[in-house]
Amino acid sequence: MIYWIAWFICNCLLILLGHRRVAGLRHVPRQGPVILAPNHISYLDPVAVGTGIRRRLAFMAKAEAFRVPIFGWLLRKLRAFPVRRGAADRAALKRALDLLAAGEALMIFPEGTRSLTGELQAPEIGVGMLAVRSGAPVVPVRVWGTDQMLPRGARFLRPAPVRVAYGPPLRFSPPAGGKPGREEYEAAARQIMAAIAALEPPK
Repeated sequence: MIYWIAWFICNCLLILLGHRRVAGLRHVPRQGPVILAPNHISYLDPVAVGTGIRRRLAFMAKAEAFRVPIFGWLLRKLRAFPVRRGAADRAALKRALDLLAAGEALMIFPEGTRSLTGELQAPEIGVGMLAVRSGAPVVPVRVWGTDQMLPRGARFLRPAPVRVAYGPPLRFSPPAGGKPGREEYEAAARQIMAAIAALEPPK
């Protein structure tokens, strides 16, 4: 219930303040496991991506955020779960794989952290590992304008145009007759980032 109340409020804010436009929703499966992989330029990105679709999303958030009073509680109600940055977090990886195995929709930022410039960054290996090991389709997503609506360090939202594009899903599978490793994971991550880079904003 809290998820959908928050979805409604955030959706209204993005429409009123951001005049949000969305393209490519047909690429997001209505059911079954799926990984949504957006670029990351603002704390608003999960909201912009999540309110664009009519599915509940689970997503990773940095572990430090869960220690903030009230905000940490709200994150959990919005189906976020903690991930330790800068180290291999086996618990977060297992949680993500379990969610996908249960047919859930999962959002993960391939870059791992927000871009300081708004330009796309090199991907972390995690998104490739999840894509290959789960076999779930990966929908590349690109967001524009959230860094203007909520700039780094800002406390309040500002009117700014927000655009979100969802691309055709990518599929990855383990190599035939072998166990996937770092090479396969990195190749998948690079392919996902290339697909994000190819997306254009809705007009």
